Amino acid sequence: MSNLWVWFKSLGFAVCGAIAFCGNSAIAQITPDSTLPTNSQVTPQGNITIIQGGTRAGNNLFHSFEQFSVPAGITADFQNPTDIQNIISRVTGKSISNIDGILQAGTANLFLINPNGIIFGPNASLNIGGSFVASTASSLNFADGTKFSAIGPRSTPLLTVTVPIGLQFGTTAAPIRNQSQARPNGVTTVFNESVGLQVLPDRTLALVGGDITLEGGNLTAVSGRIELGSVAGNSLVKLDPTNQGWVLGYENVQNFRNIQLIERNLGDSEIGSIVDGSSKDSGGSIQVQGDSVELIGSGVRIRSQTMGVGDGGDLTITARKLIIRDGAQVSTVTEGEGNGGNLTVNASESVEVIGGSFFSSKFDQPSLLSTSTAAGGKAGDMTLNTGKLIIQDGAKVITDSNGKYELIEGSLKFLPATGETGDLNVTADSILLDNQGSLTSNSKLGRGGNISLHLRDLLLMRRESKITTNANGNGDGGNITINAPNGFLVANPLGNNDITANAVSGSGGKITITAKNIFGFVPPTRADVQRLDPKEIDPNNLPTNDITAFSQQDPSLNGTVQINSPDADPSKGLVELPVNLVDASQQIAASCSSGGKIARNSFITTGRGGLVADPTEPLIADDAVLADWIALPPQSQNRAGGIQKRAVVQAQRNTEEKSQKVNSVNEPTQIVEAQGWVMDANGNVVLVAQVPTATPHNSSLTATSCADH
Repeated sequence: MSNLWVWFKSLGFAVCGAIAFCGNSAIAQITPDSTLPTNSQVTPQGNITIIQGGTRAGNNLFHSFEQFSVPAGITADFQNPTDIQNIISRVTGKSISNIDGILQAGTANLFLINPNGIIFGPNASLNIGGSFVASTASSLNFADGTKFSAIGPRSTPLLTVTVPIGLQFGTTAAPIRNQSQARPNGVTTVFNESVGLQVLPDRTLALVGGDITLEGGNLTAVSGRIELGSVAGNSLVKLDPTNQGWVLGYENVQNFRNIQLIERNLGDSEIGSIVDGSSKDSGGSIQVQGDSVELIGSGVRIRSQTMGVGDGGDLTITARKLIIRDGAQVSTVTEGEGNGGNLTVNASESVEVIGGSFFSSKFDQPSLLSTSTAAGGKAGDMTLNTGKLIIQDGAKVITDSNGKYELIEGSLKFLPATGETGDLNVTADSILLDNQGSLTSNSKLGRGGNISLHLRDLLLMRRESKITTNANGNGDGGNITINAPNGFLVANPLGNNDITANAVSGSGGKITITAKNIFGFVPPTRADVQRLDPKEIDPNNLPTNDITAFSQQDPSLNGTVQINSPDADPSKGLVELPVNLVDASQQIAASCSSGGKIARNSFITTGRGGLVADPTEPLIADDAVLADWIALPPQSQNRAGGIQKRAVVQAQRNTEEKSQKVNSVNEPTQIVEAQGWVMDANGNVVLVAQVPTATPHNSSLTATSCADH
């Protein structure tokens, strides 16, 4: 009977706890402890729980609670003198903080430290004048070495007047979860979305704990700063004060935990998770730090957008692995005259941008890493440092100068952006672009941006993937640099994988590729593409893997393609030999003449195979001759089919020629240096391996050794 009574008693406490956290509860679960010289005082007044007292030290006000939870419909109101800068609250008991109501304070910064864990419910919101830091750290460290600890509180703690400088975690780091979709007093973001947890402009909103999960939860800091940090136990996270609040530093952290931004199912709908620093004036800064950072779902966003004259804030993600999939997006944008923020990803193992949302069995809002401009400001630059970059299934990594739609005189009109496109810089061991994955830096009106790829091992492109820095209108194509001196560029045959820096009426850009070897690509000229695609002159319409930098409307403005690859695959047409050969006959005849008959001497070479543009370049195999393109038959009724057939014929010819040349390699021929020269009856110079013994009166050849002269 006693065991049954204990079970019912435990069940009763569980039920009471559930009732306490439900939406109809009118009592906050806030209980002060007795560990401070001046303890906190909690006074319920209807739906408001007033928090007073606490111990003051300079501009810091300390509170300590046995438990701290705020149900929906309840406001926890921290009342403090106006000159207080930091309200620092800790939870010394063993319960999680469930916040589903309102946290309210004056102009001070508010710290909430609970090493047991923190959950922000769907109705949770903030009404504070300063920055907000929620953490599952065990203590808050100060500049003078003092610690305000939640796991070992003293009855008479050492309190300080100095500023907080760090969050110290114990042996474990409890999680933080946010589900807030609050719209306090109807307030929404600039995109008319729920603000969730929000601080005032130019303030910091920080969640720092173990695993961090946003499950249908939003965070908003207009023109401010958002910090998401996930660390393991025994970590110390630095707090550096700024005019916006705090910047977190992870220099002393050895191990990290995981961050997830996912959707939450609510009936038949899905609620996304959004981290937003956007503003009509200037964008806020965002920093995300963890081991594995995942963004999953079409309603998931991390973004900072400026719409005014102020510049956008930077967005930085540091992790072992970053995964963006199923339509999730990470972006910095400018829609005004201010410049967009820079986007930086440091992921030691991999960056994976995969898939998108689906509409009619096609990729619809794609998974996205982007910086862009839609107006006069310059788009931010993007920098990716990782071991492996994977972009596949319609996903995009993009910097662009696009534009926006505006309502003008009752009509919705598209206005191209006039700002510059940002640069895209990638440093990786390998890059995989698969199934319409793309790396682009395009422009609708101005010049395409620059793409710079630094690779150790491999760039592999499959199934209509693209690397482009194209320009529409009068803009010029940008530049593409692929630097993989010890690596390979590979594309599957007829996969329509293109590397392009084209323009419409402007100048084509410059493509420079340095690699140990290149397989599967061809560098067709504009004329080649025009023969196969006379209407659009677009290499995207060809099934071959093309490398192009030309002007679609003006051949005189074609760009350049330079490929530095000593071990290139010549059967794919990657070596362009010189057309205008130097006539060396006069030089040879002058340096090695016979009897002053220079006018009658000549030096003749036949064929292009094996010749190089510069004597300092390495010799090229004799199979470096570029096979001519086959013109489409004029009676072809199916343009796409004709192109496909033409490409297959060309590929077969390349294969046959390569096979023949490989067979010939098995029959080596010894190369012997010329030992002299002879003159025939017509006065032509002929180089010979040995100087023949000849009688000038009985032979039409006159033998001469260069050494004799």
